Amino acid sequence: MKLAGARALAFCDKPQGKTRIALVFGGDPGLVSTAADMLAQRWVPGIDPFNLVKLSDDDLKRDPQTLADELVARSLMGGDRLVRVRIDRETSAKPVIEILGDIEKGLLSPEAAWIIEGGDLGKASKLRGAFEASDAAQALQLYADDETTINDLVTRRLAAAGVAMEEPALAAFVAELPGDRRLALSELEKLELYAIGLGRAVTAHDISLLASAEQPRGADDAADAAILGDAAQATLSINRYLDAGGNPISALRTLHFRMLRVIDAVGSGAGSGMRLRPPVFEKEWPAFSRAVRDWRGPALQRTIARLYDAEKSCKQAGAPSDAIIRNLIHRIATRTI
Repeated sequence: MKLAGARALAFCDKPQGKTRIALVFGGDPGLVSTAADMLAQRWVPGIDPFNLVKLSDDDLKRDPQTLADELVARSLMGGDRLVRVRIDRETSAKPVIEILGDIEKGLLSPEAAWIIEGGDLGKASKLRGAFEASDAAQALQLYADDETTINDLVTRRLAAAGVAMEEPALAAFVAELPGDRRLALSELEKLELYAIGLGRAVTAHDISLLASAEQPRGADDAADAAILGDAAQATLSINRYLDAGGNPISALRTLHFRMLRVIDAVGSGAGSGMRLRPPVFEKEWPAFSRAVRDWRGPALQRTIARLYDAEKSCKQAGAPSDAIIRNLIHRIATRTI
């Protein structure tokens, strides 16, 4: 059975029905991971670490039988067990699909709850298709956060923490958040700590201070440097981001959002960066406004087209995603797009 978007997230928060088997998948790995964590807490609250089993693609490749063994095993310590599987490659999904089939036929009766995390699985994915067609499991498709959903997340989280925030500060903070839910939550935690004992609402100036105090952000810095034409800094930043395990799709979307800001600046003739999204703070405005003069209609159109092509290519099985984003960043920075 399939649930998507808000309904899928709602299931993770308040799961319905008797099934305790779910495939959680989507284009934002941070959102998939946090949603899977939430579902795990609902199905097996306060689980003993000895009752939690985590398996990867490599584990299934080394011993395909281990998954079935873990699902039917009973806890020696007592209490519920949970098996979590992370599938990064569609080619590794065969044992998962076969075991799901055995469960549907009554050939295997799991003792443990079972959560599978997947990436941005297309409609042609056999793994996705198997779970969507199954009556024994849930297929939960999550959509990457857009400005509306992330704004709602931030507003609810800050209200719960008792943090007051001026509207311009909220807009600036939301616009600067990374496109990965787990990283966004990390930034929220930093803001909450900053606001403790502040005694007033957080202002846009506070947000600029927080941003300037951050270490280089990788994908954000790479996108900004590429747009400014600083090829050396763009290369350094994207390499740092990818080498630290950053997701190429998230980097592409960050670059896309930054290019949309350039289009907005060009189209409106903006004389200030604070109304742009993401905002451009005063100290960064002179360099940004000079760079904007380099960008005109044809170049912007070509760049947006290349971004769409690059994301489509990255989603193909076996695609060299890191090389694709590195090449695109370089071409934008050197104006050879």
